[in-house]
Amino acid sequence: ELETDIASSWLRTVEPSELVMQEFDRLMLACYRRSPPVPLRTLDALHLASAKVAGETELVATDRKLRDAAAMLGFK
Repeated sequence: ELETDIASSWLRTVEPSELVMQEFDRLMLACYRRSPPVPLRTLDALHLASAKVAGETELVATDRKLRDAAAMLGFK
């Protein structure tokens, strides 16, 4: 089903921009340099990096770890 969805263009792959990747690196460093570190999963960090680059300031999430990292990074 996944291959069919990709072939039909229902799903598409979007490569992150250089700005998103730079923000991703910055966010990961900021989270893991904290004492104690703020654990952040890779896809969550990409989500937050994309939001930062897009100029977003608010985040709605049910995942506590994502909310904790977002708050530490300045999201409302």
